[in-house]
Amino acid sequence: MVIVLIRTKLRAGCDQAAYDALNAEMFELVQKMPGFLGVNGYASADGDEVGMVRFASLDALRAWREHPEHVATQLRGKSEFYAWYRIEVCEVVRAYDFTHEQAGQVHAAGSA
Repeated sequence: MVIVLIRTKLRAGCDQAAYDALNAEMFELVQKMPGFLGVNGYASADGDEVGMVRFASLDALRAWREHPEHVATQLRGKSEFYAWYRIEVCEVVRAYDFTHEQAGQVHAAGSA
């Protein structure tokens, strides 16, 4: 699995409605890409945003990175919206999870 962390700061006075519409278009498009696993976004009080996009492989990410509509949108982001951004591409070394429900089942099974 590959995770792309995207930190951004919008320019003061940029067209927020146009930015939001473009984000919605890109989200609709990326969902159709083979190997796309999901995305989450977070914003801080001072306007910084962080996006976390997950892909099944580097090849899936490469296909998205090179998609013509995505390339055009990236250029528009640089020329119209972003004051700055930073992108980090990370390969997952290990992944595991926990849920309270699973812990309760294990505990109950062990006490019987």
